Amino acid sequence: MKKQLFGILALIVSITLLISLVSCSNKPSGSVDDDAPLVRDDSTSAPENNAGNVPDFSAIMAGNGGTDTVWGLQDPAARQQIIDAAKADGFDVSFGADGSMTVKDKDGTVFVQKPDGTWTMQGGDGQTAQLGGDWPDNEFTRLVPKPGFKLAGASTSDDEFSAAFQSVNVDQVKAYAEQVKASGFTVDAEEEDQNVYGVVVYTYSAYDADGYRVELTFASGTAGITISK
Repeated sequence: MKKQLFGILALIVSITLLISLVSCSNKPSGSVDDDAPLVRDDSTSAPENNAGNVPDFSAIMAGNGGTDTVWGLQDPAARQQIIDAAKADGFDVSFGADGSMTVKDKDGTVFVQKPDGTWTMQGGDGQTAQLGGDWPDNEFTRLVPKPGFKLAGASTSDDEFSAAFQSVNVDQVKAYAEQVKASGFTVDAEEEDQNVYGVVVYTYSAYDADGYRVELTFASGTAGITISK
C-alpha cells in the first residue's frame, strides 16, 4: 500500500488534471475527491502525545501516519516500545534529538515524522513526497519565489516538482503568477482565465531561458504548481 502514496500525492498535486477535466467536459466540476489517508485534520490546536501507544506502521507505509501524535516526543519507555514493535513488524525505527521519528523499510523506503507532526517520505528511487509542512528547498523551488500559501502536499522526482496549496483564491494565484513571470518564466507563455458554469479556472504556463517549464493552476479554491525540466 505504501507505493500508493506517490500516486495519491501526484493526484493531489496534479491540479492540471482537474483543469483539463473541467475544460474538456465543459461541465461544472465537482469537489475534488479527498483521499482520506492524505487529508490532515487541522482542527486540533497542537499535536498530542499519547505515551504508551504504538503507531500503526501499516498506516504509516500507506501515507497515513497521522499528525496528532508526535511519536518522537514520547518518553524513553514509550519510544523503546515503538522500536520493539517496529522491529517485530520488519521495520527499523530511530528517534532524533529534535523529536523526529524515522521509519525505514527493507526496500529502502523512509518515512520521517517531524517534530511538528508532519511527514515526509523518500522512496528507494530517490523520489520524495510530503504532506503539509514547509515549502521544500530543491533545484526546482529555487527557480520561483516562495509562495505565501498553505502547502497541502508536494512531490519531487529527478525531473519534476509538484505542489498543491489550499485556502487560496484566484486573485492570490494571479498575483503569484506575476512573481513567477518576474523570475524569468515568460518563454512561450500561455495564460487562461475563465469561468466554466461557475467554476473559476486559471492557468499560467511558460518556460525560462534554461528550458525549465512552470505550470501554475487554480480551480475551485485549490491551486497547484508544477516545475519540470
